[in-house]
Amino acid sequence: MAVLNKEFTMTTVNVNVPVAVVAPRGAALAASLYLTIASGLSLWRHARQARRVAASRAAEAADVRAYAWQIMSQDRGYAADLLAAADRYELS
Repeated sequence: MAVLNKEFTMTTVNVNVPVAVVAPRGAALAASLYLTIASGLSLWRHARQARRVAASRAAEAADVRAYAWQIMSQDRGYAADLLAAADRYELS
């Protein structure tokens, strides 16, 4: 039986396994605090905008009422319609 002289070459493969990263201390608390502040600011901004719209509607309705009272002596029916429209507009 003949023995063959063969050279075996071995290769090495390095596999990098990522190390589990732990969240920094206080990260969950900081995230919760940020979300609380952000949602509070959002609510404040929406409430502020709603107050501005309500104030604008009230001012516009007051202007229409003033005009209605000015023309009350010329056309009572039209002035009454304007007053009713101002009330509906302000409450909508």
